[in-house]
Amino acid sequence: MQSRYCGITAWLMQGSESLTFTRAMRRVPRWWLIPVAVLVVLAGLGAAYWAGGSGMAGAEPTPSLAVVVPVSATVERRAVVKQTVVAGKVIAGAQAVLRASLADGVDRLVVTSAAKEAGSLVVPGELLAVVSGRPLLILPASVPLYRDITHGDTGPDVEALQTGLASLGYGCPVTGTFDLPTQQALGFWYKAAGFQAPTEFGPSAKASPSDVVFHWREFMQVPGDTGTIAFIAGPGAILAEDGIVARINVAADSIVARADVVQAEQFPVGMPATVRAGSTVLETAVAQVSSFREGDPSTNEFPGKDITVTLPPGTQGFAAGQSVTVTAGSAAMESLAVPLIAIRQESGMPYLLVEGNGESRRLDVNITAQADGWVAIADVDGLAVGDEVKLQ
Repeated sequence: MQSRYCGITAWLMQGSESLTFTRAMRRVPRWWLIPVAVLVVLAGLGAAYWAGGSGMAGAEPTPSLAVVVPVSATVERRAVVKQTVVAGKVIAGAQAVLRASLADGVDRLVVTSAAKEAGSLVVPGELLAVVSGRPLLILPASVPLYRDITHGDTGPDVEALQTGLASLGYGCPVTGTFDLPTQQALGFWYKAAGFQAPTEFGPSAKASPSDVVFHWREFMQVPGDTGTIAFIAGPGAILAEDGIVARINVAADSIVARADVVQAEQFPVGMPATVRAGSTVLETAVAQVSSFREGDPSTNEFPGKDITVTLPPGTQGFAAGQSVTVTAGSAAMESLAVPLIAIRQESGMPYLLVEGNGESRRLDVNITAQADGWVAIADVDGLAVGDEVKLQ
C-alpha cells in the first residue's frame, strides 16, 4: 500500500515537472519573428514597385517628333501699307412716300399698271403709275398742291403750275390765271403720257380745250425733284387705306463708321476712303466728320467721332444695315513682299538670300514700305513671286 502510494506520488511529481516545463517553453520570447516580418513587407513593396515600373515602361508613348521651324519664306505679291481701318454700317437715305387718293366716282384704289420699277430714277414730267384707271404724273415740287383748278381760277399755285409746265417743255405764259394756253399745255402733257386730260364735265362729254381742269389728286411730287424708287406697288395691287403706291429714296445711302479721336485724324473731309463689304470694294471719299460723341455701353458703341462717306446712287453690293469696313486712303498698290525677318543688311544695304538649286545667292533689294511684319520690295531682276528666301 505504501509502495503504491509512493508510485502514485512519483508519477504526479513527474507530471508536474512536465507541465511546468511545457508552460516555461510557451513563455520563451520569439524575437526573431519581427525582423522576418519586416523583410517580408519590404520584399512585397519591392516586387510591387518593380511590376509597376515595368508596366509604365511598356505603356510609355512614343516621343513626338520635333517641330521643324521653317528657315525660309515664299515671296508674295501683296499690299504692304499701314492704314487706319474702322468698322461701319450702311445707313439708308431718306425716303419720300407717294400716296394715291380716292377721286370722285372711285370706290377703291387698284394699281392698273406701273410705269416704273424698283431702282428706277424718278423726275418731274414722268408717269409713275396708273391707279384705278387714272394716271399719276410727277409734278415739280415747287407747285403747291391743295385744290382742283378750273378755267379762270387765279392764284400763286396757278402761277407755279404755269412755271412748272414750261420747265417740262409745255410752255405757256405765266399769268397767274388758269387760262386757255395753260389748259392746252396741261392737255399736251396728258396726251404725251397716253391719257386724255380731265374735263369739267367728265370724260364722256364732248369738251373744248377750255374745259380742261387740273385735278391735284392725279399728281405726285418728289422732294428735291429727283429720287430712286425703293418700292412701287405692282399691277393688280389693292392699295391700303393709306394709299401708299411708292416709296422714293430722295437721299443717297451713306456709310457711317465710329472712330476714336486718334483714328478720326486720319479721316479729314475729302480724304479718299476705301469701303469693303465682303468681296465688294468701293473707292469713295469722306463726306462728313461729326463732333465728339459719347459712347453707349448698351450697344457696345465706344466714344469718338462718326465718319460719314457717301454711296453714289445706283451703287450695287451695299444693302442698308450691312456691316462694312472703311479704310483711310485709296486701296494700296500691290508689290513684291517678304517677311521682315528675311531682310539682311550689310553696310546699310538691304539684301535677301534667295534659295535655289540647293544653294543661296545674295540679291540686293530696294524696300519701299513696311507694315505688320512685312516689307514691300521694288521689282528687281532675279526675284519673282514664289521664290524662296532665307529667314534670319
